[in-house]
Amino acid sequence: MDKVRKIISLSIIICWQISIAEGKMISEPLNSGGQNSIEFQVGSKTVKTVKRSDEGFPVVPMWNTRVATDDLRNGAGFPILKEAEHAYVWQPSIREDGAYNHYASLIYHKGKFYAMWANHASGEDEPGQRVLYATSDTWGEWTSAEELYPAPGPVLPRSEKGIHLKPDRWAVIDEVLYAITYIHGAGLYPIARSVGENGELGEPFLVENLPTNGALPIYMQSSNAPTTVSSLGTQLYNWYRENDQISWWASSSWGVPRRAVDGQSLIESFIYRAKDGGLVLMLRDWGHSKNPVHNNRMYVSFSNGEKGWSAPYPTDIPDSPSRAQAITLEDGTVLLIGNQTVNQFDQGLYLDRDPMTISVSNDGYTFDNIYTLRTNSPTGFRFSGVRGRNPGYAYASSIVVDGWLYTLYSIGKEDMAITRVPLKALGL
Repeated sequence: MDKVRKIISLSIIICWQISIAEGKMISEPLNSGGQNSIEFQVGSKTVKTVKRSDEGFPVVPMWNTRVATDDLRNGAGFPILKEAEHAYVWQPSIREDGAYNHYASLIYHKGKFYAMWANHASGEDEPGQRVLYATSDTWGEWTSAEELYPAPGPVLPRSEKGIHLKPDRWAVIDEVLYAITYIHGAGLYPIARSVGENGELGEPFLVENLPTNGALPIYMQSSNAPTTVSSLGTQLYNWYRENDQISWWASSSWGVPRRAVDGQSLIESFIYRAKDGGLVLMLRDWGHSKNPVHNNRMYVSFSNGEKGWSAPYPTDIPDSPSRAQAITLEDGTVLLIGNQTVNQFDQGLYLDRDPMTISVSNDGYTFDNIYTLRTNSPTGFRFSGVRGRNPGYAYASSIVVDGWLYTLYSIGKEDMAITRVPLKALGL
């Protein structure tokens, strides 16, 4: 398998070199290992670098701060934000409540925080995975978790095929709050429903047309079940673009390449707007503990908004790997929240997601500072035999409210927690 991957990578390098050489932008062979600077195009942005991956591909330079030490559970050598405050959002008391909890999404609406996440009794992305939510109007105090989207089909072990849900984004249109989630395992497409201030839930509806191979959740099936998107669904679909957002699960239908220039498979896309107004797309390399094909780099593409996204390039932003998120503050500062905790690239490492970090960029293109938001996660679990878990604080969803950064995340994919820290603690 490794030999096949190397052959594929070499072929891609040769093709890349030919295409760049024809454009007269290359100054030396990419696999030479030399330190001569090269200039190349990444979407709408011209990039100059002396860095290359072990496979010889140019690396977009975006990291200008320290890298992690081996002392990961004590902050990895990064400054620990002592002003940070932590609270539980929800902990399952029994296995039947759903011992697996992950895929956080957070919003603040009309004086109240809303948190949603995926939930299953026995493991990650298993058939019947549902979505829960809770609310808070006082720091550290949350309501009991309620079903936002019930199980879309039979609750089965992962060895069986079946429909399951992954939450995506909260959105507000005309002062109404909507929860958008994605169907997986029965086609790939989004649905949404309204969430009232008193907890009343609207009927679920399509945000995109039902794909040809798609199947609806059991509670959307009827004699007049929808197959095409409504006008409200179209509004929500457009909401992403109007608010510099993109689905975690965006793919070709969004114009997002899921294959990088070096042939790596990419997942969990997010975008943000840099200080100069340019749009930045980031994804992480795909891999897991039993298939460590990733190279512990974030990937990037740039757009001026006039065209779609070109194939992403590897960066020197480290990745544990885990899902990350970036948000742009009013002054153009960009915060990257994730697990930027490796100190070796191209090694196929798979680290516990500890610490959770905040990286700061003044312009959205170069990250100059990194802080530990939370560290020293539990190394064990309260419920045994739950599949797909790993230790750490992960899959952050962050927002800024009244000068505080609030971050929702899972702890070991078992419990849901939230952390807040004043922006001034980041020197902002």
